[in-house]
Order: sequence, then C-alpha cells, then structure tokens
Amino acid sequence: MNITELVKDSLKYPVSDWKKIIVLGIFIVIGGISSLLNLIDITNYAIVLIFVVIGLISGLIVDGYLFRIVKTSVDGENKPPEFNDWKNLLIDGMKVFLTFIVYLILPPLIVFLIILLLLGGLSSFGLDIMAIIGSTGISPINFLVTGILTGIENLFIIAFNILNQYVIVLLIEFIIILPLFLLAIANMAYEREFAAAFRLGEIIEIIGDIGWVNLIKWYVTTGVIFLLIFSIGTLISFIFSVSTDSVSFYIISLILALILLPYSQMYYVRALALIYKPE
Repeated sequence: MNITELVKDSLKYPVSDWKKIIVLGIFIVIGGISSLLNLIDITNYAIVLIFVVIGLISGLIVDGYLFRIVKTSVDGENKPPEFNDWKNLLIDGMKVFLTFIVYLILPPLIVFLIILLLLGGLSSFGLDIMAIIGSTGISPINFLVTGILTGIENLFIIAFNILNQYVIVLLIEFIIILPLFLLAIANMAYEREFAAAFRLGEIIEIIGDIGWVNLIKWYVTTGVIFLLIFSIGTLISFIFSVSTDSVSFYIISLILALILLPYSQMYYVRALALIYKPE
C-alpha cells in the first residue's frame, strides 16, 4: 500500500462507523473535564478527587480504544472495533501511557536535568519551571486524563517553553523519538506483548522493512493532515468565539470535541497500523 492509498483508507476508516466516533468523543470530553480544574477555583478536595478519577478512567479508555484500533487493523479488520471488554481497555490504556512515559517524557527530562547540572542550575535558563507549566494550564496528570495523542500536544508546549534555547533536543524529540514511540505502540499491538514496545532492535528492523524513505513520507504526510484537522477545529472555534455569544461558542466547541478530535485520532492510529502492518 502506497502512502496515498494509506491516507485515503485512514481518512475513510473512522466514518465507516459514526457511532464509534461519537462514543470515543464522549470519553475524550469526559477526560478533558479534569482540565477545567485549572480554570475553576475549587476548594473541596473531594470534588477535585472525583474529577481526577473520572478523567483518569476516561483517558485510559481513550488510549485503550485507540490501541485496540491498532491491534484490529494490523489483524486486517477494516472497521472500528467495539467498545467492550472494559477491563482490557483500561489495561491497554495504562500500557500505552507507560510506553509514552518511557519514550517521550523520560528522554527529554534526562537531557534537561543533564543540562541543568552542566550549566549550574535552573537559574542558568532564566526560567521558572513552575511558572512555565502553570502558564500552559497543565496539571501533572493532564497527559493521562486527556489521552496520549492529545497530551502529546501539551508535552510539546512544555518542551518548547523549556528547551527553546536547545533546538537540537526538540529536533531529536520530533524526528527520532516520536516515530519510535509510535512504532513501539504498533509493535506492542502486533506482538500482544508489553515488552515488545521496548525491543528497539526489533523496531529498527521493522523500520528497515518499511523503508526509511517510506517512513519519512508517512510521518510527514499523516502528521500534516493530523495537524490540519486540528487547525480546522481551532479556526472554527475562533470564528465562533468572536462572532457569536459564549453559549454558542461552547456548543460548537463541544460538537468539535465530540467529532473532530476522535475522528483525527482514529485516523492517525489507523494510519500507524497500516504503515506497520506486515505484508
């Protein structure tokens, strides 16, 4: 399958079952509720805990379902899987999150700490780490409760704010680590083993089978389309925010979250499975 056919298939895949898009969208919206805690001054910690637990469970279900799409797609299925077997959805979601931590959180964190030691501390950056994180409106568990693909956007915001003086670190994150993470998820799905996500030698061999040129074409093409879909949603929200009342704006934003976000994520993980899928 060439890149053009792969993209066409992936774009059609979510709309083959609109019900799945809406259900996934509901969990994405519920998972995002915890983000509102940054905007609402809630002093009742019991309420905060309830919000966090609900968001946590929803985020794991989102990641577990996206992982299930990868599994069923590499097995040759052409329609979105069912929302069932909730226990395994949660377990798979946690596996995806842990893989995310290992690939996309620990490496830049380790590099950042090394830089701190070499330069004599955080003051060398002229930055306040808590102010940076606070300015993005991100709570410590936001990556987990909003779903991995959504959380990656927040990760890049933080990374850019902290490491914008060290462009090479960002380039490594975008060009090397993120593709490895994605293929690690696909390998874990195909092998049905959590450990398969960390067999770097095996993953490098898979990249060799795919072809480095094909992988780069896939990464750029699908990534641009993924960001374009997000940009369309952002543009629509902006237009309604300046031309209508706040109620209409929130309604439109909710509709976009229920449709555009799950569609884009289903599209992307389908594309991941198709580039990985052995012939």
